[in-house]
Amino acid sequence: MSEPVGCDESARARKKKGLWFALGAVGACVLLLTGSFALSQRETGKIAHGVHIGEFDVSNLSRDEARAKMNAWIEAHANASIACTLAGSELAFVPKNAGFHGDDSVVERALVLGRQGSIPVRFAAFVARWFRPVVVPIAANFEAPKLDSMLNAWQSEKIKDHPFVGGISVSGTIVTPLYAHAGTVIDRERASAQLKESAQSGHGAAIATRLESPNEDRVEVDHIATLAASMLTSDIELGAPSGAQKLSLGAAEIAPLLQVKAETEHGKLALFCEPEAAEKLLEPRRAELAQAPQNAKFVIDAEDHVKVEPGHAGLTLDDTEVANAICAAAQDPAKKAVLPLRAGAEPVLSTAQAEALGIKSLMGTYTTRHACCQPRVENIHHIADLLDGTVVKPGDTFSVNQTIGPRTQKNGFRPAPSIEDGDMVDTVGGGVSQFATTLFNALFYGGYDIIERQPHTYWFTRYPMGYDATLSFPHPDIIFKNDTDAGALIKTSYTDKSITVKIYGDNGGRKVRAEVSPRQNIVEPPIEYIPNRHLDADEKKTREGGEIGWSVIVKRTLVFADGKTKEEKRKVTYKPRARRVEVHPCKIPEGELGHTGEKCPKPDPDKDGESVATDGSTK
Repeated sequence: MSEPVGCDESARARKKKGLWFALGAVGACVLLLTGSFALSQRETGKIAHGVHIGEFDVSNLSRDEARAKMNAWIEAHANASIACTLAGSELAFVPKNAGFHGDDSVVERALVLGRQGSIPVRFAAFVARWFRPVVVPIAANFEAPKLDSMLNAWQSEKIKDHPFVGGISVSGTIVTPLYAHAGTVIDRERASAQLKESAQSGHGAAIATRLESPNEDRVEVDHIATLAASMLTSDIELGAPSGAQKLSLGAAEIAPLLQVKAETEHGKLALFCEPEAAEKLLEPRRAELAQAPQNAKFVIDAEDHVKVEPGHAGLTLDDTEVANAICAAAQDPAKKAVLPLRAGAEPVLSTAQAEALGIKSLMGTYTTRHACCQPRVENIHHIADLLDGTVVKPGDTFSVNQTIGPRTQKNGFRPAPSIEDGDMVDTVGGGVSQFATTLFNALFYGGYDIIERQPHTYWFTRYPMGYDATLSFPHPDIIFKNDTDAGALIKTSYTDKSITVKIYGDNGGRKVRAEVSPRQNIVEPPIEYIPNRHLDADEKKTREGGEIGWSVIVKRTLVFADGKTKEEKRKVTYKPRARRVEVHPCKIPEGELGHTGEKCPKPDPDKDGESVATDGSTK
């Protein structure tokens, strides 16, 4: 019995409709893939879809974005601590310690995937990556020096049965041969691959090792032992070529230096003296054998002429060279060798530099005097010691304050009287102004260009009128410029009662004429009233007599070798010192400090000698 015609046509229609639907879906997918492919081909600066670097997806990332993602992965793995084992011992492997790092070329390889070949080939690869991503392996590696250093440390610390190439044992001066034997070493090639895998996976590994058997030559070891024994038969001596330094060593001192090593080039054993052991041996004697650099010196004779005493470079001892010399002497029949001294640091002032300064003779000198044994004298002597031997090069400017620094007890100064705001007070460094006056006059008469100098507020009889100078920090200062073609050497000396400064150099033959005018602009001393109620109204007591003030004109005339002259003038003013008088408060005039306006008490002759005030109180 046949099916109805209407049912058959309906089934065919449904099949046809389904086919068209499927074809439409496929077409839509094709259109979608084609559009995505077209868009991806335009984005040439980004990685294609479906590309992975190692375990992470880098689809559609730019070069910098992919590199940052890979570097973050590398850093995380580099800082991980991975548990491994070596020869039965546990150890923590941190890839960063072996210089674990990535290779940026991986990103460049990822960028070109899907960008090469014909359009159909690229489209086919694009479609395939939608279903199965293409993985570019991470290229990571170690820095060879860091990896070797880490493996060397593990070899030394974790492996107990090291291979031994042969050597000697020395006890006292008795030498015993030690013969070669096999031992365990890290298999460097396999271990490197294991560690690379562990760094990337985070899983530990049992580090590969292998048995190493050195070439055993008992005759060679016996020869080394015999040679070592012959080196310990007597004392040795190392001497400098000049004969000034000698180093004598006994056999017992040489013995700890003897070591054996295998020469990698020839595979033979060699006996040598260990530099580190030589360093310990030399340390207590180094000071007497080596020499510090010696500056050239300026020597001054009785006629104030200057000569240069030569300086020299330092002499040093290199531990390796000394160790080699010890071995050479120990093998020498005469038991002697040269002490290997080498040139060390150059002096700050070489002989040539000192001679080039052209310092020939005395240019200026001055002496001031003071009372003995006061605290200020210690400060004068201290600053003199600090500046003694100072050399100011031609054209340079010299400042006392910049050279000495603040006057503090830490810097060696002590409290002593000085002038501060016109009053005498104790300050640290008090008295250094006397040195300033002495230095200023030496420079003045030496004809040098004096840039800064300040006279005292008051005149002191121990200083030359108009030619004194004061000093404080940071100002006033003594500053001068060496305006000659030769260096200026400052030399100081002192006694218990005097200080002398001398300037040596060569000022080109200039002469100095000095003049000071008579006193002018005399100012009478003011009166300073000091209240004292224990005094009668008509009674006065002078505490300080005071001193007038005045001015002088100081002139210096420089006469140069060519006959030209230069005249310098300066006005120096000294303030008057107040006359200090004690009086009853009622006697202090109006306008003066301490004035009260009170009336003076009147004496009462009927009160048995007592003074009776107008208010009836007794005085």
